Amino acid sequence: MPAPGDPNADGPFGVTEVDSKPTLKTGDVEAIHCAFPSPGSSSAPYPFVLLAHGFLGNNAVMAPFEKRLASFGYVACAADYPSGFSGSDNPKQAAILSAAIDWALLQSASAGNALSGLIDPDRIGTTGHSLGGKLSLLVAQTDTRVRASIVLDPVDAGGPNGCSPPACVDVSAAMGSLAIPTGFLGETIDATSAGFQACAPEADNYATFYAGAQSPSLSVTVVGANHVSFIGMGAPGFCNKATASASDVLALSLAYVTAFYERHLRGLESYDAYLTGADAKARYINPGKVTIAAK
Repeated sequence: MPAPGDPNADGPFGVTEVDSKPTLKTGDVEAIHCAFPSPGSSSAPYPFVLLAHGFLGNNAVMAPFEKRLASFGYVACAADYPSGFSGSDNPKQAAILSAAIDWALLQSASAGNALSGLIDPDRIGTTGHSLGGKLSLLVAQTDTRVRASIVLDPVDAGGPNGCSPPACVDVSAAMGSLAIPTGFLGETIDATSAGFQACAPEADNYATFYAGAQSPSLSVTVVGANHVSFIGMGAPGFCNKATASASDVLALSLAYVTAFYERHLRGLESYDAYLTGADAKARYINPGKVTIAAK
Protein backbone atom coordinates (compact mmCIF):
# COMPACT_ATOMS: atom_id res chain seq x y z
CA MET A 1 0.00 0.00 0.00
CA PRO A 2 1.20 3.57 -0.66
CA ALA A 3 2.58 5.33 2.39
CA PRO A 4 0.58 8.15 4.03
CA GLY A 5 1.14 11.33 2.11
CA ASP A 6 1.12 9.60 -1.28
CA PRO A 7 -1.62 11.40 -3.27
CA ASN A 8 -2.50 8.17 -5.05
CA ALA A 9 -4.21 6.96 -1.87
CA ASP A 10 -6.36 8.45 0.86
CA GLY A 11 -4.52 10.52 3.43
CA PRO A 12 -4.31 10.04 7.20
CA PHE A 13 -7.44 11.99 8.20
CA GLY A 14 -10.86 10.53 8.79
CA VAL A 15 -13.57 12.24 6.73
CA THR A 16 -16.86 13.81 7.77
CA GLU A 17 -19.47 14.94 5.23
CA VAL A 18 -22.34 17.39 5.46
CA ASP A 19 -25.07 18.64 3.09
CA SER A 20 -26.42 22.18 3.06
CA LYS A 21 -28.78 24.20 0.89
CA PRO A 22 -28.16 27.80 1.87
CA THR A 23 -29.42 31.02 0.38
CA LEU A 24 -26.27 32.59 -0.98
CA LYS A 25 -25.55 36.32 -1.07
CA THR A 26 -26.53 36.28 -4.76
CA GLY A 27 -30.04 35.29 -3.65
CA ASP A 28 -29.68 31.82 -5.19
CA VAL A 29 -30.51 28.70 -3.19
CA GLU A 30 -28.02 26.01 -4.14
CA ALA A 31 -27.10 22.60 -2.76
CA ILE A 32 -23.58 22.42 -1.32
CA HIS A 33 -21.89 19.24 -0.14
CA CYS A 34 -18.76 19.47 2.01
CA ALA A 35 -16.18 17.00 3.25
CA PHE A 36 -13.63 17.81 5.93
CA PRO A 37 -11.34 16.09 8.44
CA SER A 38 -13.25 14.36 11.19
CA PRO A 39 -13.59 16.14 14.55
CA GLY A 40 -10.70 15.59 16.91
CA SER A 41 -7.98 16.50 14.42
CA SER A 42 -5.59 19.13 15.70
CA SER A 43 -4.40 20.76 12.45
CA ALA A 44 -7.21 23.25 11.79
CA PRO A 45 -7.61 25.65 10.14
CA TYR A 46 -7.32 23.78 6.85
CA PRO A 47 -6.92 24.89 3.24
CA PHE A 48 -10.23 25.16 1.40
CA VAL A 49 -11.07 23.96 -2.13
CA LEU A 50 -14.29 24.78 -3.95
CA LEU A 51 -15.31 22.20 -6.56
CA ALA A 52 -17.57 22.80 -9.57
CA HIS A 53 -19.37 20.18 -11.68
CA GLY A 54 -19.74 20.38 -15.45
CA PHE A 55 -22.64 20.90 -17.85
CA LEU A 56 -25.84 19.13 -16.71
CA GLY A 57 -23.99 17.87 -13.61
CA ASN A 58 -24.45 18.28 -9.89
CA ASN A 59 -22.20 18.36 -6.85
CA ALA A 60 -22.32 14.56 -6.42
CA VAL A 61 -19.95 13.99 -9.36
CA MET A 62 -17.20 15.82 -7.47
CA ALA A 63 -17.55 13.70 -4.31
CA PRO A 64 -14.40 11.59 -4.92
CA PHE A 65 -12.31 14.78 -5.04
CA GLU A 66 -13.94 16.13 -1.88
CA LYS A 67 -13.20 12.95 0.03
CA ARG A 68 -9.59 12.59 -1.15
CA LEU A 69 -8.81 16.19 -0.27
CA ALA A 70 -10.53 15.94 3.11
CA SER A 71 -8.45 12.86 3.91
CA PHE A 72 -5.36 15.03 3.36
CA GLY A 73 -6.56 17.75 5.71
CA TYR A 74 -8.65 20.05 3.52
CA VAL A 75 -12.16 21.38 3.66
CA ALA A 76 -13.61 20.66 0.22
CA CYS A 77 -17.08 21.77 -0.86
CA ALA A 78 -18.88 21.12 -4.14
CA ALA A 79 -21.57 23.64 -5.03
CA ASP A 80 -24.41 23.37 -7.52
CA TYR A 81 -25.11 26.17 -10.01
CA PRO A 82 -27.41 26.47 -13.07
CA SER A 83 -25.83 24.44 -15.89
CA GLY A 84 -28.60 23.17 -18.15
CA PHE A 85 -29.90 23.59 -21.67
CA SER A 86 -31.51 26.92 -20.81
CA GLY A 87 -28.17 28.53 -21.58
CA SER A 88 -25.00 29.70 -19.86
CA ASP A 89 -24.44 32.96 -18.05
CA ASN A 90 -20.82 32.69 -17.03
CA PRO A 91 -20.65 35.82 -14.82
CA LYS A 92 -23.77 34.73 -12.91
CA GLN A 93 -22.49 31.16 -12.58
CA ALA A 94 -19.12 32.39 -11.34
CA ALA A 95 -20.83 34.76 -8.90
CA ILE A 96 -22.74 31.82 -7.41
CA LEU A 97 -19.54 29.83 -6.98
CA SER A 98 -17.76 32.80 -5.44
CA ALA A 99 -20.74 33.24 -3.12
CA ALA A 100 -20.33 29.60 -2.10
CA ILE A 101 -16.81 30.51 -0.95
CA ASP A 102 -18.33 33.41 1.04
CA TRP A 103 -20.80 31.01 2.61
CA ALA A 104 -18.09 28.52 3.60
CA LEU A 105 -15.90 31.23 5.14
CA LEU A 106 -18.86 32.61 7.07
CA GLN A 107 -19.63 29.12 8.36
CA SER A 108 -16.01 28.75 9.48
CA ALA A 109 -16.07 32.13 11.22
CA SER A 110 -19.32 31.34 13.07
CA ALA A 111 -19.86 29.10 16.06
CA GLY A 112 -22.23 26.18 16.27
CA ASN A 113 -21.97 24.60 12.83
CA ALA A 114 -20.01 21.79 11.22
CA LEU A 115 -17.39 24.05 9.58
CA SER A 116 -16.72 26.28 12.60
CA GLY A 117 -13.04 27.18 12.82
CA LEU A 118 -11.99 24.80 10.05
CA ILE A 119 -11.05 27.02 7.07
CA ASP A 120 -7.90 29.04 6.49
CA PRO A 121 -9.10 31.99 4.36
CA ASP A 122 -5.60 32.57 3.02
CA ARG A 123 -5.35 29.13 1.36
CA ILE A 124 -8.21 28.74 -1.14
CA GLY A 125 -8.27 26.78 -4.39
CA THR A 126 -10.83 26.15 -7.14
CA THR A 127 -11.24 22.97 -9.19
CA GLY A 128 -13.90 21.98 -11.70
CA HIS A 129 -14.66 19.70 -14.61
CA SER A 130 -15.61 20.86 -18.12
CA LEU A 131 -17.78 23.99 -17.80
CA GLY A 132 -16.98 23.83 -14.09
CA GLY A 133 -13.29 24.01 -14.98
CA LYS A 134 -13.85 27.15 -17.03
CA LEU A 135 -15.86 28.68 -14.20
CA SER A 136 -13.26 27.70 -11.60
CA LEU A 137 -10.72 29.72 -13.58
CA LEU A 138 -13.16 32.61 -14.02
CA VAL A 139 -13.70 32.68 -10.25
CA ALA A 140 -9.92 32.68 -9.81
CA GLN A 141 -9.66 35.63 -12.23
CA THR A 142 -12.34 37.65 -10.42
CA ASP A 143 -11.90 36.61 -6.77
CA THR A 144 -8.51 37.50 -5.31
CA ARG A 145 -8.98 35.07 -2.43
CA VAL A 146 -8.21 32.17 -4.77
CA ARG A 147 -4.50 31.25 -4.51
CA ALA A 148 -4.30 28.21 -6.86
CA SER A 149 -6.50 26.39 -9.38
CA ILE A 150 -6.27 23.01 -11.11
CA VAL A 151 -9.03 21.98 -13.51
CA LEU A 152 -10.22 18.86 -15.33
CA ASP A 153 -10.64 19.06 -19.10
CA PRO A 154 -11.99 22.62 -19.03
CA VAL A 155 -14.05 23.79 -22.01
CA ASP A 156 -14.25 27.44 -23.03
CA ALA A 157 -17.14 26.99 -25.48
CA GLY A 158 -20.69 28.21 -24.96
CA GLY A 159 -22.39 24.83 -24.66
CA PRO A 160 -24.80 23.03 -27.04
CA ASN A 161 -27.00 26.10 -27.52
CA GLY A 162 -24.08 28.49 -27.74
CA CYS A 163 -24.04 32.00 -26.31
CA SER A 164 -22.32 35.31 -26.83
CA PRO A 165 -20.87 38.06 -24.64
CA PRO A 166 -21.55 39.20 -22.02
CA ALA A 167 -23.18 35.90 -21.01
CA CYS A 168 -20.23 33.90 -22.34
CA VAL A 169 -16.76 34.94 -21.22
CA ASP A 170 -13.58 33.99 -23.08
CA VAL A 171 -11.77 32.79 -19.97
CA SER A 172 -8.78 31.28 -21.77
CA ALA A 173 -8.02 34.65 -23.40
CA ALA A 174 -7.64 36.22 -19.96
CA MET A 175 -5.30 33.59 -18.50
CA GLY A 176 -2.34 35.96 -18.77
CA SER A 177 -3.92 38.12 -16.06
CA LEU A 178 -4.08 35.26 -13.56
CA ALA A 179 -0.91 35.35 -11.46
CA ILE A 180 -1.45 32.17 -9.40
CA PRO A 181 -0.32 28.55 -9.88
CA THR A 182 -2.55 26.70 -12.34
CA GLY A 183 -2.88 23.13 -13.56
CA PHE A 184 -4.78 21.55 -16.44
CA LEU A 185 -5.64 17.90 -16.96
CA GLY A 186 -6.98 17.19 -20.43
CA GLU A 187 -7.42 14.84 -23.37
CA THR A 188 -7.53 14.95 -27.16
CA ILE A 189 -10.01 12.18 -28.05
CA ASP A 190 -12.89 14.63 -27.73
CA ALA A 191 -11.22 17.46 -29.65
CA THR A 192 -13.41 16.45 -32.60
CA SER A 193 -17.09 15.54 -32.78
CA ALA A 194 -18.59 12.12 -32.19
CA GLY A 195 -21.53 13.12 -34.41
CA PHE A 196 -23.30 15.80 -32.34
CA GLN A 197 -20.76 18.26 -31.01
CA ALA A 198 -17.20 17.84 -29.80
CA CYS A 199 -17.24 17.46 -26.00
CA ALA A 200 -13.95 19.37 -25.67
CA PRO A 201 -13.39 21.21 -28.97
CA GLU A 202 -9.76 21.68 -29.96
CA ALA A 203 -10.16 25.45 -30.21
CA ASP A 204 -11.57 25.72 -26.68
CA ASN A 205 -9.94 22.92 -24.69
CA TYR A 206 -7.41 22.64 -21.87
CA ALA A 207 -4.50 23.44 -24.22
CA THR A 208 -5.91 26.91 -24.97
CA PHE A 209 -6.05 27.69 -21.24
CA TYR A 210 -2.51 26.42 -20.64
CA ALA A 211 -1.14 28.36 -23.61
CA GLY A 212 -2.00 31.68 -21.99
CA ALA A 213 -1.28 30.76 -18.38
CA GLN A 214 1.46 32.40 -16.39
CA SER A 215 4.18 30.35 -14.69
CA PRO A 216 3.96 28.22 -12.64
CA SER A 217 1.58 26.12 -14.66
CA LEU A 218 1.21 22.44 -15.48
CA SER A 219 -0.48 20.66 -18.39
CA VAL A 220 -1.15 16.90 -18.22
CA THR A 221 -2.50 15.21 -21.34
CA VAL A 222 -4.02 11.86 -20.37
CA VAL A 223 -3.60 9.34 -23.18
CA GLY A 224 -6.81 7.49 -24.05
CA ALA A 225 -9.08 9.53 -21.78
CA ASN A 226 -12.27 11.10 -23.05
CA HIS A 227 -14.01 14.14 -21.63
CA VAL A 228 -15.95 12.34 -18.90
CA SER A 229 -13.14 9.97 -17.86
CA PHE A 230 -11.84 12.57 -15.40
CA ILE A 231 -14.91 12.15 -13.20
CA GLY A 232 -14.85 8.35 -13.51
CA MET A 233 -17.66 7.95 -16.05
CA GLY A 234 -17.33 4.97 -18.36
CA ALA A 235 -20.36 5.66 -20.58
CA PRO A 236 -19.37 8.33 -23.09
CA GLY A 237 -22.82 9.81 -23.78
CA PHE A 238 -22.30 12.35 -26.57
CA CYS A 239 -18.53 12.06 -26.24
CA ASN A 240 -16.13 9.82 -28.16
CA LYS A 241 -15.29 6.45 -26.63
CA ALA A 242 -12.27 6.38 -24.34
CA THR A 243 -9.55 3.76 -24.66
CA ALA A 244 -8.24 4.29 -21.13
CA SER A 245 -10.09 2.89 -18.12
CA ALA A 246 -12.34 5.49 -16.49
CA SER A 247 -11.32 4.25 -13.05
CA ASP A 248 -7.64 4.67 -13.93
CA VAL A 249 -8.18 8.22 -15.21
CA LEU A 250 -10.17 9.13 -12.11
CA ALA A 251 -7.41 7.73 -9.88
CA LEU A 252 -4.80 9.74 -11.76
CA SER A 253 -6.97 12.87 -11.53
CA LEU A 254 -7.43 12.47 -7.78
CA ALA A 255 -3.68 12.08 -7.34
CA TYR A 256 -2.85 15.14 -9.43
CA VAL A 257 -5.41 17.40 -7.78
CA THR A 258 -4.20 16.38 -4.33
CA ALA A 259 -0.50 16.73 -5.15
CA PHE A 260 -1.10 20.10 -6.81
CA TYR A 261 -2.74 21.56 -3.72
CA GLU A 262 -0.22 20.03 -1.35
CA ARG A 263 2.42 21.81 -3.44
CA HIS A 264 0.69 25.13 -4.05
CA LEU A 265 -1.63 25.69 -1.06
CA ARG A 266 0.58 24.05 1.55
CA GLY A 267 3.88 24.87 -0.14
CA LEU A 268 5.27 21.33 0.19
CA GLU A 269 7.96 21.14 -2.50
CA SER A 270 8.27 17.36 -2.05
CA TYR A 271 5.03 17.02 -4.04
CA ASP A 272 6.82 18.16 -7.19
CA ALA A 273 7.91 14.51 -7.39
CA TYR A 274 4.30 13.47 -7.95
CA LEU A 275 3.54 16.29 -10.41
CA THR A 276 6.54 16.25 -12.74
CA GLY A 277 9.36 14.40 -10.97
CA ALA A 278 10.43 10.85 -10.26
CA ASP A 279 7.06 9.50 -9.12
CA ALA A 280 5.21 11.09 -12.03
CA LYS A 281 7.74 9.63 -14.47
CA ALA A 282 7.58 6.14 -12.98
CA ARG A 283 3.79 6.00 -12.67
CA TYR A 284 2.52 7.96 -15.63
CA ILE A 285 5.10 9.32 -18.06
CA ASN A 286 7.34 6.30 -18.67
CA PRO A 287 4.40 3.86 -19.05
CA GLY A 288 2.91 6.20 -21.67
CA LYS A 289 -0.18 7.17 -19.66
CA VAL A 290 0.41 10.92 -19.87
CA THR A 291 2.51 13.59 -21.49
CA ILE A 292 3.39 16.61 -19.37
CA ALA A 293 4.31 20.22 -20.07
CA ALA A 294 5.28 22.68 -17.37
CA LYS A 295 6.42 26.28 -17.18
